[in-house]
Amino acid sequence: MNVIIAGGGTGGHLFPAVAVGQEMMRERPDTRVLFVGASAGLEAKWLPQSGLRYELFEVHGLRGHSLLERVGAIGEFARATLAARRLLHRERAQLVVSVGGYASAPMAVASILSRVPLVLLEQNTRPGLTNRLFWRFARKVCVGFADVARYFGPAKVSVTGNPVRSNFGSREPSEAGQPVQILVLGGSSGAHRLNLGVLNAFKIWRNNVINLRIVHQTGEADVAMVRDGYDELALEAQATSFIEDVPAALAAASLVIARAGAMTVTEIALSGRPAVFVPYPFHRDLQQVHNARVMERAYAAIIVLDDDHLAQNLARELSALLADRARLREMGRRASAVVEPGAAGRIARICFDIVDPERKAA
Repeated sequence: MNVIIAGGGTGGHLFPAVAVGQEMMRERPDTRVLFVGASAGLEAKWLPQSGLRYELFEVHGLRGHSLLERVGAIGEFARATLAARRLLHRERAQLVVSVGGYASAPMAVASILSRVPLVLLEQNTRPGLTNRLFWRFARKVCVGFADVARYFGPAKVSVTGNPVRSNFGSREPSEAGQPVQILVLGGSSGAHRLNLGVLNAFKIWRNNVINLRIVHQTGEADVAMVRDGYDELALEAQATSFIEDVPAALAAASLVIARAGAMTVTEIALSGRPAVFVPYPFHRDLQQVHNARVMERAYAAIIVLDDDHLAQNLARELSALLADRARLREMGRRASAVVEPGAAGRIARICFDIVDPERKAA
């Protein structure tokens, strides 16, 4: 079975793609998977070190750029779509899995034009532009949260959950008297406003910070600034540009402060961790706000908006949460109930059934 899995740009699109591809190869070792992404995305750094087969296209998103840049992006897209059609022929692909984002669009269009079966993944609670455009041409749309199913045709949707690469296990947070560990996750590329907000919150709260440890993923640009900030506050903190072993970091955390990308929300929930979500405020569809509300409605998380009062509001919520360990434990248990593990396996089996329906019937 020959499969092309397209998507990237950010970790929120790249790592679900990798999770599904690796699961397909694990379940059926004769499956050949090719990962396709963008030369400007995170995958351009990550895939060459992974040992996985991949191709990268010169393609960029259309949002947030000047008219001239948009015209250039359209030309790139046309060239990438032609390259994608050649790739389909070369690989003799029997299925294309599109994980969303601009990096997946040329491959999705090529699959439609070439009549190769297409499966879409939608990780967020509000669909992205690529999936809104192409879902009618897909055989299946695998969604991470039930909230998003209404945006697609019911016959096409499967609520699979979001696929993750690692096993995220839940454990009880630290008890009273033990150090409290706060994990700050700004996403794979960091989040400057969040980094500043967290540092300023600890400045406000500094006289009440007792028996506290902090692990802070900053992104490459802010690591020195964040380290200096914690040194100035004399806090026990580890600032790092990127956390390789996220499951271990989540397992050690008593509380997580994070953006609310779909995969971040999923991984925190699978780990059974209480969270304070600070959604990215500038996305047109406010996807992260809606993602975080899934957890807020389950009483598993608190939302603090990224506005001019971020530091003050964050300091207030942290003070209340860390004074009530029983509440943290209950939030963690509720988080675990929101999601189910095994999404990659469910998606892999949907893909196998599309390519080889007779095997399913047998």
